[in-house]
Amino acid sequence: MTPPEPTVIQRAVLERVPTLGLPPGARVLDAPCGGSAALTLALLERGFNALGADVDQEAEAQLGKAFERVNLDGPLPWQSQMFDAVISTEGIEHLENHFSFLREMCRILKPGGLLVLTTPNITALRSRVRFFGSGFFGRDSRPLNETSRHPLHHIGLATFSELRYELHMSGFQLIETRHTHIKPVSYLYAICAPWIWLYTKLAFRKEKDPAQRKRNEEIAGTLMSPSVLFGECLMLVARKA
Repeated sequence: MTPPEPTVIQRAVLERVPTLGLPPGARVLDAPCGGSAALTLALLERGFNALGADVDQEAEAQLGKAFERVNLDGPLPWQSQMFDAVISTEGIEHLENHFSFLREMCRILKPGGLLVLTTPNITALRSRVRFFGSGFFGRDSRPLNETSRHPLHHIGLATFSELRYELHMSGFQLIETRHTHIKPVSYLYAICAPWIWLYTKLAFRKEKDPAQRKRNEEIAGTLMSPSVLFGECLMLVARKA
């Protein structure tokens, strides 16, 4: 049977994995793994001891014993310090509580373990313009169906600054911010970049605490990076502190 083809987001993660310094046979959790489990299968093929987890059991047909059904909105079933790395692609935006999810991720990672997280980039210029015009960010361009809770609803979209804060408050240190892919249309919004740079500089000017001012310089630099300005999805790499 032909293995499922990874998505453009999953391919970006797979390109990043070899640079993470993971040992051969490292235990890696892919959560959520999605119905196709394409990323988990690719990790297994590359020699990792990978486990796929999702609330939907569809992936079990692909993964067998390498699958576990898990509701990522609740406590995770694994022991503390069990994984060398966790990969979570396009999952956190569907969850009800980012902090409990990230704290659980931190708990199950070994000391110094890595979290690779991707999520829609609502801080991108194109998303900001859409919000200015419609009140809805990119990847959430219309009201959600309120008749029932659906696990694929984007109920937890977050800006880069919010995600950085959540990671740092949950036991992680953000070590890299990059994008998964950029759609050419996004570059048309570069005309907004000078105004965004100026407005950001003015917004940060009132901070008095020297340590926070230094952190704000780092945050502002990332906010003006091509990955944040134009990336369709963010890829955040964080280490368990």
